[in-house]
Amino acid sequence: MSENKIEPNFKKNTYGSNKASPYKISFYEGIVDHQALNCPSCGFECTHITKVEVFCRGEDAETHIHTTVDMEKNSTQVDKVKGHGRNPSARRDGLILSGHCESGCKFEIEISQHKGNTFFKGEKTGEKVWS
Repeated sequence: MSENKIEPNFKKNTYGSNKASPYKISFYEGIVDHQALNCPSCGFECTHITKVEVFCRGEDAETHIHTTVDMEKNSTQVDKVKGHGRNPSARRDGLILSGHCESGCKFEIEISQHKGNTFFKGEKTGEKVWS
């Protein structure tokens, strides 16, 4: 193996596992020809995306670029990361969308690819504190 490669992160490879997540990515028919995202935790249709994280990584590369745009903090950050970091993909590029629904759930949606498939995974990350 080249010194610029790292092994796949098998902890991220849940493809084909028989563990069903209680948090499902679903949509409802929105306005005209659009679909709207439901909360992956409670299913409520009023959601807000507050942060986007993009992971640019060549296949099994030792490092990747992690770009974060945080709309609540009004900030953008770009980091070069060694290893897997928060990248939802075991071997390549990935995305994480963070947000909340209007009933108070905070969530993350991970998007990754593996062998021609695009995978979505929802996680509840807490409760929204309303200010």
